[in-house]
Amino acid sequence: MLAGALILAAVALALVVVLAWPLVARRDERAPADPGADARRALEEDLARSLGAIREIEMDHRAGNLSDEDFAELDRAERARAVELMRRRDALG
Repeated sequence: MLAGALILAAVALALVVVLAWPLVARRDERAPADPGADARRALEEDLARSLGAIREIEMDHRAGNLSDEDFAELDRAERARAVELMRRRDALG
């Protein structure tokens, strides 16, 4: 009786390992090999948001939702931010 319970427990454990292995393996694959990968990804996301903001500012100005003065100020600030993000991205390699 005890031997049967041990065999059943071993089979159940093996089944859990087989089912859980793909989840564990995927987690390991997602781990960046490069320690700077997370910083680079975050920088790329910030740059994409900044470029999107520039397009949105231009669209708002064309639609008449921003005065020329407001457009100039917002556009200048966002373009300067985008340039800085590009420089930081280039520095990461």
